[in-house]
Amino acid sequence: MAAFTAFLAYRLQRALVESRQQLLKGDHLFKNIQSLIIIFANIHATAKQDWSPDRTAKLRSLSEEVRYIETVIKSLNPDIGTKVEEWLSSTDRHGDSIPKVVDCILGGAGAIIGDKYDNFLYSKASELREILDEIFK
Repeated sequence: MAAFTAFLAYRLQRALVESRQQLLKGDHLFKNIQSLIIIFANIHATAKQDWSPDRTAKLRSLSEEVRYIETVIKSLNPDIGTKVEEWLSSTDRHGDSIPKVVDCILGGAGAIIGDKYDNFLYSKASELREILDEIFK
């Protein structure tokens, strides 16, 4: 009887540890999606600024952060990571994707507020919020 009780106690403790790990993993996933939203908002805001070397450096840095966070999200939750990867690389009906638009902004190809890229960035932000909602399902 003592051996059986010890076995049940061990299984309960293991289940508690696994539950705690899943909660922490979910918390990290949520925080990384939030970070991605913030970085994406910073890309959009920076794109609206006049061209300068600082703006270019900031956009490059933000673009690298997006790729890094995408990798972290994939490791935390492959399903959500795949959605983020699709969000990042998917194109709209004009063939624009986030990497293409960021490259246009970096190249100074007229990708500033008031043109078609502004609407594109708003629509991608909306898609990103939908991915965030997926975490809670």
